[in-house]
Amino acid sequence: MKRFAVTAALVVSTVLVIAQPASASWQQQSTPTPSGSNPTWSLSAVSCTATATCMAVGNVGSSLLSESRSGSTWTIVSIPDPGGGQLPGIWCTSSSSCEAVGQFDSGGTTETLAEEWNGSSWSVQSTPNPAGVTSSQLNDVSCVSASRCEAVGEATISGGNIETLAEEWNGSNWAIKNTQDVGGAIISKLSGVSCTSATVCEAVGESRTGSNFPALAEVWNGSNWTIQSTSLGTFSPLEGVSCTAANACTATGEGLAARWDGSNWTTQAIAKPGGSTGSADLSRVSCTDKTRCMAVGSFPKDAVETAIAEQWDGTSWKIKPTPITSANDSSGLSDVSCTFATACTGAGFYHDPNGPNHALAEDWSLRWQLQAPLIPFDNPLASSLDAVSCPSTAFCAAVGGEEPTGGVFDALAEIFKGQAWLITSTPNASNSNLDAVSCTGAKACTAVGDVDTGGGTLSTLAERWDGTNWTVQSTPSPAGAVHSFLTAVSCPSAKSCIAVGFFTNGSGNQTPFAEHWNGTNWTIKTTPSPPVDPATQLNSVSCMSSTSCEAVGTSTTQTWAEVWNGTNWAMQSIPSPAGGSDVRLRGVSCTASNACTGVGAYFNGAKLVPLAERWNGSAWAVQAAAVPSGSSSQFSSVSCGTTQFNIGCNAVGSVTKNGIILPLAENWNGSAWAVKPTQSPDPNVTRSNMTSVSCSSLITCMGIGFYDTSTGVEAPLGEQYS
Repeated sequence: MKRFAVTAALVVSTVLVIAQPASASWQQQSTPTPSGSNPTWSLSAVSCTATATCMAVGNVGSSLLSESRSGSTWTIVSIPDPGGGQLPGIWCTSSSSCEAVGQFDSGGTTETLAEEWNGSSWSVQSTPNPAGVTSSQLNDVSCVSASRCEAVGEATISGGNIETLAEEWNGSNWAIKNTQDVGGAIISKLSGVSCTSATVCEAVGESRTGSNFPALAEVWNGSNWTIQSTSLGTFSPLEGVSCTAANACTATGEGLAARWDGSNWTTQAIAKPGGSTGSADLSRVSCTDKTRCMAVGSFPKDAVETAIAEQWDGTSWKIKPTPITSANDSSGLSDVSCTFATACTGAGFYHDPNGPNHALAEDWSLRWQLQAPLIPFDNPLASSLDAVSCPSTAFCAAVGGEEPTGGVFDALAEIFKGQAWLITSTPNASNSNLDAVSCTGAKACTAVGDVDTGGGTLSTLAERWDGTNWTVQSTPSPAGAVHSFLTAVSCPSAKSCIAVGFFTNGSGNQTPFAEHWNGTNWTIKTTPSPPVDPATQLNSVSCMSSTSCEAVGTSTTQTWAEVWNGTNWAMQSIPSPAGGSDVRLRGVSCTASNACTGVGAYFNGAKLVPLAERWNGSAWAVQAAAVPSGSSSQFSSVSCGTTQFNIGCNAVGSVTKNGIILPLAENWNGSAWAVKPTQSPDPNVTRSNMTSVSCSSLITCMGIGFYDTSTGVEAPLGEQYS
């Protein structure tokens, strides 16, 4: 909590972060109900081309069904049905190009079926059937482009034996391709396929000889399919396969997973779910690299079919709960499609205890989840956290203040060690507050704020964390200052920190200033500013090095940015959004001297909406932040990071809905901002706000702030994005 209207913000020093696995989770998504009286419907296959852009196929009654996903919304898409159609396989190369394969009933004979999506409609394609067979079907498809797909399946010959089947799409026609069958087997069929190029595909399935059902694997070289040796056991049927390279494939099936390394297939033990009366049947798998795969299917729980998902983390398979919020007495997932290790969509069914089957869609993604800080032990009248810094996934430091008795304010500091928050003792005198913190490691943090030095005079405050204790550092106050405050700090190294803030003069006007820590002393640095007024201040700072920083500030009439080159601070102009007014930047985060993101808010007409702007080394430019539903919304803090692959940012703030203030979080993926759902710490909350965020990687962040409890007491808020 704050005694004055000081905007606290934090940005940790930014380094090249190699993204680590995070604790994404599954969540059920609502799917639309098809028309008709009490329909029964399910999804059999799904393919995603972006994090939340997918196409799924299935059945409603005995007819075909197609649904598209955009964000969290699923929409029914019309699809032609030649009669008795089923589509167990789909592959999309873009949002406007998909191939789905399966079978249909042609006058009592099962024949192959393929349908094409062109971005606006589905259409049936002509597919050949092997000569002399009694039935044929395609079970899966994989495409490397819109004009090159490989589909696999099976065909039943007279006498009842089953043979393998493969067909290729060349952009104009489907054609049967030569496959091999296991010698002496009465069943040889292919259930799953994955291609990494037009000349490299893996297909898996099973064969049967006597009472044995061993795995079957075949490889495509651009001309022919040939059998590979598997030796995975006498009962090892495989159903799905996913390859990220010619020598990196993972296959799953009934009770097992297997790995192809370019030379051999080897068995991987899958996890056994609790309460299972049998092995899990993992029908499909999707891999994003050789150490990250997600498989889905079902298992018998107390003899009832139950949906399951398992993740391969490079070492072992682990069960990932698939909660279904809808009432159900059985469920199953038939397919999964992942675009990242933390972005998957699962499709299947659940059975309504009082009705038919319903389509099941599950979303695997990172989420904001409550990570409650501690309320100080003296049960203060109010307490809050104003800023947080996380140099790693295993450590965060957060600072703020508490009001133990009326009119008395004490600094508050808590640390997070990967599992829970702990309160740490601060040495500063009563009537102090910590507004910002920056850590370079678990044993090197600097926090800044203000302290009452006597007679009601408030002066700058800095404290240093060494892994065990906080100690006060001596900080100067600007000449002529009546009160002085440090509102933000950024430490590019353990011996270099830059803090910014403002001071008030005898007339009550505010002037921004900066202080620099060189490992020994704090010294004041003059900063330029627009004409001073009662609200002129610097709100946030982000430093790449001791000679490269960006700061943002506000006054009554404008917002601006400043750049530090190691010698001087220089002002930068900030553009206003088209039609916007009262523009305010409250937080900034940089990944390089020419790559910074500033966030805040502005008025679009009479509505307060989030603001994001991007610095490219030459100029600031407005970004289109997502505007959530609600009467007003704003950003207060941002944290950006990079990996060897991309750049991203997470911003937090608040949104007002129906008179209730709730936490707001948005993610920038390098091209667009998107709202990410947050959690409410109290079902009866009337006010909650995230004031600061710090990300140790693009997929692990901590947000902090405050909320009013149901008893009306202000308490610290913490949420973790993982």
